[in-house]
Parts: sequence; C-alpha cells; structure tokens
Amino acid sequence: MEKRNKLPISVQLILENEDKILLMKRKNTGYEDGKYSLPGGHVEPNEEIRKALIREAQEEIGIHIEVQDVEFYKVINRKVNTEQEYVDFIFKANHWTGNVTNEEKDKCEEIIWVNKKEIPENTLNFIPQILKNNESPYLPYNWEEN
Repeated sequence: MEKRNKLPISVQLILENEDKILLMKRKNTGYEDGKYSLPGGHVEPNEEIRKALIREAQEEIGIHIEVQDVEFYKVINRKVNTEQEYVDFIFKANHWTGNVTNEEKDKCEEIIWVNKKEIPENTLNFIPQILKNNESPYLPYNWEEN
C-alpha cells in the first residue's frame, strides 16, 4: 500500500484596517525567526478551520472574531523544503472586537500595521504572493512548476 501524505494544516489571518494589514515579527519559533508573518497557526485535531483561526487570533493578538466575519481568501499548497509541505488556509477579517495586542511575547518580537504595498523585505516569502495574487483562490508555492 502506498504511503499517504499527512500534511500539516495551518490557518493565517489577513487582518485589514483601511489600507493596512497586521504583521507579526517571529522569534523563538524555530522557523524563519526575525521575519514578519501573518497571525495564525496550526489547526488542532477535531478543530474546524474557521474556529482554529478565531482561536489563534485570540491567543496571538487578543482579539475576538465572529465566524460570520471570517472571509475565506485563499488556500496555499506550500512546499517548505524537500521534507515538508503545508496546506495553509488564508482568511480575511476587517471586523473584530478588542484591541490588537501582542499576547505571545515569547514568540513575537513586535506587531506592526503596514500598507499592503509596502511589505517589509524580511517578511515570509509567500506573503507578498498571497497579497498580489487575486485571480485564484488556490496558490501553489515553492514547487518547481511555479
């Protein structure tokens, strides 16, 4: 019997405020520390994907988002390296309650709001691709055919 692929699933949030989005600078995570990323994280077993996003937003940036305010944006099949792949579900939200705060200071150096057209160079490589690629809800990333 063939070996089946068991890909990790993550959720990521594009939090919009006017023409700006929220980015978090990673630290002590073991993956791309020192680079900016979107709020989000892994989906836990038996967790619906939108609820994972809502949980991650609460845990990382201290805000509450209602399910009806979560808008699906894109899914990415991302190849990290020859050993690891991810499926990332990207959502948008422009309505939430609470104030954005850094709730994981051990994993996040800072939180910044940036213009979508002025993403810092030290941002995870696939994030600018997400923001500029609006044609399809599916984005393969870092595969040979890209």
